[in-house]
Amino acid sequence: MRKIILIFILVVFTIKLTAENVLTIEGENITLEEFKNIFYKNNEEIEITKEYLDEYINLFVNFKLKVREAKELGYDTLSSFITELEGYRKQLAKPYLKNNDFDLNMLNEAYSRMKIDVRASHILFSFDQENQENDKSAYQKALDVRKDILNGNLTFLEAAKKYSTDKSAAYNGGDLGYFTAFMMVYDFETVAYETSIGDISMPVKTKYGYHLVKVHDRREALGKVKVAHIMFKTGKGANKSKIEEANEKANKVLELLNNGEKFADVAERFSEDRSTAVKGGELPVFGVGKMVPKFEEMAFSLVNIGDFSDPFLTDYGWHIIKLLEKKPIAEFSEIKSDIKRLISQDSRSELSKQALFDKLRNSYKVKNRPTEYRKFRKKFALKVSEGNFIKSSVNTTTFLSIEDLSISVNEFAEYILKNQQKGSDIDKMYIDFVDQQLLKYEDSKLEVKYPEYKALLKEYREGILLFNLTNKKVWLKAVEDTIGLQNFYIKNSNNYVWEDRVNATVYTCVDLSTAKLVKRLIHKKHRNKITDEEILKEVNDDSPLSVQINAKKFVKGDNKYVDSITWKLGISKDIVLENGSYVIVDINELLPSAIKTLDETRGKVISDYQSYLESEWISYLKSKYSIKINFEVLYSLIK
Repeated sequence: MRKIILIFILVVFTIKLTAENVLTIEGENITLEEFKNIFYKNNEEIEITKEYLDEYINLFVNFKLKVREAKELGYDTLSSFITELEGYRKQLAKPYLKNNDFDLNMLNEAYSRMKIDVRASHILFSFDQENQENDKSAYQKALDVRKDILNGNLTFLEAAKKYSTDKSAAYNGGDLGYFTAFMMVYDFETVAYETSIGDISMPVKTKYGYHLVKVHDRREALGKVKVAHIMFKTGKGANKSKIEEANEKANKVLELLNNGEKFADVAERFSEDRSTAVKGGELPVFGVGKMVPKFEEMAFSLVNIGDFSDPFLTDYGWHIIKLLEKKPIAEFSEIKSDIKRLISQDSRSELSKQALFDKLRNSYKVKNRPTEYRKFRKKFALKVSEGNFIKSSVNTTTFLSIEDLSISVNEFAEYILKNQQKGSDIDKMYIDFVDQQLLKYEDSKLEVKYPEYKALLKEYREGILLFNLTNKKVWLKAVEDTIGLQNFYIKNSNNYVWEDRVNATVYTCVDLSTAKLVKRLIHKKHRNKITDEEILKEVNDDSPLSVQINAKKFVKGDNKYVDSITWKLGISKDIVLENGSYVIVDINELLPSAIKTLDETRGKVISDYQSYLESEWISYLKSKYSIKINFEVLYSLIK
């Protein structure tokens, strides 16, 4: 009992401490929980000490003061702020406007299918999908053909050649070869993976029409390969002599390879696929279903990296291929993001949206007003179908409600105006409208439902306010306030001082003979008979980079060769480098310590002026607003 009471006391104390305020600015409280969310985001690996917390809370107070001032000045009401925040809010909301359970199942399903290759054939019954009668007719036709096949009246192959509207069926009998996830439209893919080997599916509808699908085989996914090839072209329908001639070339090349010649060299010399020959025959990485069946079969049959095939024939010609790389299906964690991207580009994305709408319909009380809808439908259905609907009057009558939110007829009318087109179905538009209203309602509740989203949005809101006001008060002001900058520079000019400098020229010569020539030319330069540009041209005329010239004002640390000599006017002794090069330093002018001009140090002055402006601004804000730090609560973070 004593243990239970102690635990209870600790829990109550923890709750109380969490709810306590760590900071109050002008009556606005920042709880320990809010502070912790921000603090730990940037200090996960930091040892928390009293000194560190003191430093951090000071920065935190400065941040909150600036945000408070921005609100006080109405920066959070500016249209530019509202627009910018809304852009960020939409991005932040995306992960929350999903049916996460459904999306996870979709991810797992896709990955499990990627690990399996399916071989299937199909018969396609295409039709005009805008006509319902055509839809029924195509479906019935598919059922009848399926029945004939199952009754043994004809084979699937015969039926495909006879009935399929897929033109390729005439020569391949509807055989699609092996394929994997994302290579077919989702509904077709699902049937192919769920139908037993040897069975024929019921008709499945896709955007192409109705399909009968027969599954021939399933195997563990082969993954992807990278190969190089040497090809001798024949082309489709080539005569026998041309095929034999290309085969003879391929066999001669095979002899060269067997005798040890490099595949890439042979490909470059002999392959008639010139687009790949220049790259040693290399082809991009590919998986199942991306090459003609025979090529794919041979590529995946090679076992060891470096193995090459015997010549084989496809519709394009004779090939010899070499295995360069094998890539098995990666672990889920490695390709999760890629699968998400593929789903977003696939019809699965529509299923994901619908799953979200279904979830929202189950989450919220949705009440339709069928009487009002029937009135509206009767009056405007034809106009909507023609794409000619025009809102004639404002009608605020409740059309439907979501929880406590009433949605008017007028809002549906506005939706139609924005989205109607010729052939629009008013019933479909109404369903879509309800879905969009549900989404808007869910969006409006995110801050209530998800504390982490609320906290993140607050961070963005305060971050934008901080940037906008600091930009005006500090960053831009330091650049645009030229008088203030000038006065700050004058007042603090002793902080911007040149050290002792020399105006010197450094000549780096490739060898001794070049150094001797350069030294003679430097003496000539002292008599104003030649310039550095002319020295560079003369010395490097026969041998570029024989001499390199660097002329500038140097301070200590700028150049190690200038640093190594005594600073006096004239030409230094030769500095001999380990690589045999020679360095000559010619000091033209000694420049004693002096204050830099504003132009010479403008960047540093602006930076310092910004720091000054911020410091003054913070002092002003601390005098303007009351600040109370609860150090007892703050120091509770020390462990």
